[in-house]
Amino acid sequence: MSIDIAALQTQAEHAFNAGDINTVVRNARQILAAQPEHAPAHLMLAGVAMMGRQLRMATRDALRATAAMYQQPMRFVAAVTLRLISVGEYGVAFDIMRRIDAATPMTTRVLFDFAQQLTLLDQHELAVQFLDRTVAQGGDNHSTAYFRGNAMKFMGRMDEAEAAFEHSIALKPDYSHAHWALAFLGRKTGAEQRVERLRALLQRTAAADADRCYLDYALYRELEMLGDDEGAWQSLERGFQAKRRSVQHDAAAETALFDQIIARFPTVPRAFSTTDDAATPIFIVGMPRTGTTLLERILGNSPSITLCGELNDLRMQYKWATDYYCPGFFDEKSLARAGDADYAELGRRYLDHVKWRAPGSRRFTDKNPGNFQMIGVILKALPQAKIIHLSRDPADACFSNLKELFAANAFSYSYDLGELATHHHNYTRLMAHWHTIAPGRILDVRYEDLVTEPEAQTERVMRYLGLPYKPGQSRVEDSTQIVSTASSAQVREPIHRRNIGGWQRYATHLQPLVDALGVG
Repeated sequence: MSIDIAALQTQAEHAFNAGDINTVVRNARQILAAQPEHAPAHLMLAGVAMMGRQLRMATRDALRATAAMYQQPMRFVAAVTLRLISVGEYGVAFDIMRRIDAATPMTTRVLFDFAQQLTLLDQHELAVQFLDRTVAQGGDNHSTAYFRGNAMKFMGRMDEAEAAFEHSIALKPDYSHAHWALAFLGRKTGAEQRVERLRALLQRTAAADADRCYLDYALYRELEMLGDDEGAWQSLERGFQAKRRSVQHDAAAETALFDQIIARFPTVPRAFSTTDDAATPIFIVGMPRTGTTLLERILGNSPSITLCGELNDLRMQYKWATDYYCPGFFDEKSLARAGDADYAELGRRYLDHVKWRAPGSRRFTDKNPGNFQMIGVILKALPQAKIIHLSRDPADACFSNLKELFAANAFSYSYDLGELATHHHNYTRLMAHWHTIAPGRILDVRYEDLVTEPEAQTERVMRYLGLPYKPGQSRVEDSTQIVSTASSAQVREPIHRRNIGGWQRYATHLQPLVDALGVG
């Protein structure tokens, strides 16, 4: 009996939007029984599997949708690449987007979707091409200008970044993200005028906390540059309090989770030497804003190391190995499955999934700071890996997190002084655990030492990596590498010591944090 595939698909799409999962699955299976290579049906099943946190099934169906795309419209292709990114198939998504012909007809909405996805993959040069095409087709708006500004910043083209952020504000004067991004370029010229503009906007805006905090953080940064420390603190305090109201964080639950990490990884295998052609990842870990980006740029001055930036592949492949998706790195259920994971397969999949970023390279960096939580996974899945841990004075480390406005719910501990201190205690004891079970496997580098004696510390790091040290390797200002982190503006300067003891500028206000840290 023939079936009406188009009708079943339309019905399934409406059911998906309504949350009627049973209808979606039933209709998709009917379609696939009649037409096994029906890409939209596979894509819908991938979405259902992700809703159920079944990552292996979601990955399987996303790849099947990819293989069956054929002559699908570009809006469908964009939906497939987004799903591929969500399941950790970053290289497959990029391979699709890099092959898209510039002359292919598509709407400005789809062009912008591709640009956003390429930004997620740190492919900023290609993202700019899609953004330029968006503008050429009439899509010049505050969002495209803002994303263009970010791309320019990550590529080190700061004048163009400033112009793009100002253009975004001209198109939408109350667009808080653009004001914030502009302030954090760190340009003193024009700061007084920007302060006046921000204060006027804050007086008349009734934005929700999730948006208003960007304006307060922007004002903090501008006032700090102008030397108005009290005004800067007041703005920062309003900003982090507003942000805290818009994120979810449970300090007690975090502490329990770190307890569970320690319990689930009581031992790790021995290290082993690799052959000359074996891939050896270099993990750079620690709290955010503790010098991880700086160290990566120093390593990038070695011809033997390919920089890959902040990757999510390790945690995504752990989720695949345990067939359970959760936001962030771990939750209680994902850790409960740690004993059942095939770590050898996890390691192979990790190396396979990062090849597209470092083709033919034996040594490459993975600079996701949060991977400090996953050192047990690293040492079981990739015993040949090198791990460099950046540490920093506790008060400076916590203040550097407090004054950074992270995306969405990332690093949600960082908007409350007590929760910051609790997180630092948890981070410190977890790192102590890794050192206990894997002595000598992790190289500690103090931020203060790195900026005070960069060449000596660089030589020490290269010796740990078994690579030759090159005099002058610490001259990060000579590097043209793309930087897609919060430090993208700062790390293009020569190494300096200005941020050592930076918290003391606001010592009175930060005393509760210092007391909670117990550093006196």
